[in-house]
Amino acid sequence: MSPVSQTQTSDTASRPGAVVRPADAPGRLSPRDLPVPNDSPAWRWKSRSAGPLAGWLNRVFGPCGEGFGILMYHRVARVPVEGPHPTWNVTPARFERQIAGLLDRGWTPLSLGDVLSRHRLGLTIPRSSFVVTFDDGYANNVSDALPILRKYEVPATVFIATAYLDRQGAFPNDDWPSAGTGGVPSITWRPMTTEEGRQLAEDPLVDLGCHTHTHADFRGQPDLLFEDLLLNRAVLEEKFGVTDPAFAFPYGTVSAGFAGGTLSDAARRAGVTCALTTEDELVGPDADPFVWGRFTAEGYDTAETLAGKLGGWFTRLRHVFDAARSGGKGA
Repeated sequence: MSPVSQTQTSDTASRPGAVVRPADAPGRLSPRDLPVPNDSPAWRWKSRSAGPLAGWLNRVFGPCGEGFGILMYHRVARVPVEGPHPTWNVTPARFERQIAGLLDRGWTPLSLGDVLSRHRLGLTIPRSSFVVTFDDGYANNVSDALPILRKYEVPATVFIATAYLDRQGAFPNDDWPSAGTGGVPSITWRPMTTEEGRQLAEDPLVDLGCHTHTHADFRGQPDLLFEDLLLNRAVLEEKFGVTDPAFAFPYGTVSAGFAGGTLSDAARRAGVTCALTTEDELVGPDADPFVWGRFTAEGYDTAETLAGKLGGWFTRLRHVFDAARSGGKGA
């Protein structure tokens, strides 16, 4: 989602449900001044052109590179008849085709907890494995995504920004102009309730994880991230009995400073089991779980284009494209 600048309040982590909004570091751009990652010409080329080519290469030659892939979803909602389409959305029908198509192609779903355990034990994670994750905590993850996960017995981790549980309005970081407006079904944009979170927590296929309490901009502020994550963990444990949760960075791009470095160090101190980014890359055998990347599952992705991402071809084509743009420098 397009980042939103937030200002600090005085009720820092004093009670579950209190909204903690770290201020932007002095001299830094507000996240809202940054380009939306998937709205740049380079991103559109990589996703819409490289995706089908990557899928074809994977079908013809099989996977390339070592490791496994993690898929990142946000909302799974039907598209309203009028107005702009929801951002960061995969419709339920497309989501089902993506999941069913990957299974038909021989890909095996594993839970994030399973691959983390295998990594800790030094066990090989099968190349054909993939992991499903959801960010933010939309109600439609329960109403529309969960039945499909159950139908195909696919495990998933849902990362929740806990400050917005039971919120009547849209997420503050939701960049869809129609979110929270009249005439638009609330299920397309509404944060989940505590009761809906309990439905997920009680399902054996689903794990709940941390997405920070506030989904704020923590660039250059590892101590504030640490405090916010502690509150995030406390709410997950109090409301849903979650212990030792995984974590996914909000916004998540390492190159823009939203993940990695001292922020990953802060996540370690907060006691989460991993810290996932939004970098489009395979998770290699020796990769640090506190900078594992994920592939964004887009609304226009087919099972074949997702297989191209999981197969490593999308990343390889991205590097070729980036090298060509830079005139071969750093290729």
